[in-house]
Amino acid sequence: MSDFEVPEPLDDFRAMYPTRYQTKAFSRDGFPITIRPIKPEDAPLLVEAFKELSKRSIFFRFLDVVKELPPKWIKRFTRIDYARDVAMVAIQEIESRERILGVCRIMRDPQEKETTKGEFAIVVEDAWQGKGIGNLLAKHSISVARKLGIRSIWGIVSPENNKMLVMAKKLGFSVELDVEALVYEIRMELSSDG
Repeated sequence: MSDFEVPEPLDDFRAMYPTRYQTKAFSRDGFPITIRPIKPEDAPLLVEAFKELSKRSIFFRFLDVVKELPPKWIKRFTRIDYARDVAMVAIQEIESRERILGVCRIMRDPQEKETTKGEFAIVVEDAWQGKGIGNLLAKHSISVARKLGIRSIWGIVSPENNKMLVMAKKLGFSVELDVEALVYEIRMELSSDG
């Protein structure tokens, strides 16, 4: 059990929780998963999932050493403006208990109210990597981003994160090395018709 306090559901969301974006899928080895938008009540599940990540996976996600998720990050990661941003989780359900296997986010800069550009980030629990979950999460998140009017997405990837670079290319991202920052920038233009 997590000792993290479960936040109350928010009443002030600009859009109600979008159940229409929930879908069932299967991992590459045939394991059933649910992909759905994250919600505030997922905070303890997110903390548990973070604890299952290796230091390497954490570094690849944040490009920094992060030992635990600060409460303000947890709040930001689980309380989403569903009319503006995308935050999808891949869920494993066992005996009516949920577990987060991966998270994909496409978030607009909150300082730029009219922007149609979103930052892409994804992480999958180490034990579930290589099973197609990241690919499923990314494709579904990109589809939702299109529906929300996001027209371009970008992200930063460590040069050591070969799995992510391969997946990005397969998804259609352009991949370019930033020689000054020593990271790869990935970019994709999104058409409204998908």
